[in-house]
Amino acid sequence: MYQEGESLYAPRLGFQASVPSGWAGNLPRESEVFLLMSALPDIFGEIYVFGREKIDLNELAERWQAGENVTETIRLQAISPTVSEDLLFSEVRAVGKYVNPKYRGFAASRCGGDGYCVTILALSNQESYESVKDTALEFLTSAVFEEPSDVSPYGDFDWKAFLSDKLMVSYIEVRQGARQTQVNLCGNGTFNANVRKKGIMRDINPQYRGNMRGRWSVEGIGPEAVLVLSFETKNLPPLRINLKIQEEQVYANEERYYASGSVKCN
Repeated sequence: MYQEGESLYAPRLGFQASVPSGWAGNLPRESEVFLLMSALPDIFGEIYVFGREKIDLNELAERWQAGENVTETIRLQAISPTVSEDLLFSEVRAVGKYVNPKYRGFAASRCGGDGYCVTILALSNQESYESVKDTALEFLTSAVFEEPSDVSPYGDFDWKAFLSDKLMVSYIEVRQGARQTQVNLCGNGTFNANVRKKGIMRDINPQYRGNMRGRWSVEGIGPEAVLVLSFETKNLPPLRINLKIQEEQVYANEERYYASGSVKCN
């Protein structure tokens, strides 16, 4: 999740932007589409953001006007698309089955100078359309394009901020329902865990088990770091867990994990 004002950086597209005021961002796991959602009670809207290979905007405008299939039964079609320098924009309408006529759409595409474009698709109800459209345009036109790079987007990844008030559980646990070690990492520096001899604890001293508490810290910034768990029990030395993040996937001691909001941190 990304809160208003937070920076967004897609190095492979050379695209930098920030989450608009009154909005929140979300990058669904293993998705190439970034989602912006209105956090304002009186504004309903969603903005989908995705990249594509660079294309001539006049050619793209013709394709938009002809229509693009988004599903087997729904087609999006631009209404009077306009090209202005590096920007293409238009209101769009959906044609097909199960289309709610009370909703409106807006699309825009902007291209950088190094081979990539970024397209947005905004959806809203009638009452919020102008506000959502203006937000979408401001988001896209205020963004900065630079030279694309293969540099890791996690070069300055802040593990402390990312893990605070999170529950760490294994990916297999969620998918298959098997109970494994669960660790709640609270923002005040304390942790509580239900330790089973599976997951990140399976090859550790057998005394690390059951309900445990203590303090946690992280050593390192970037794609790799070390999570240190210091237990309240004096006889147990601190536990060091190697962390890694790549392609939106988190690993602890080489096993895939994910971090969700903890309900056991006050």
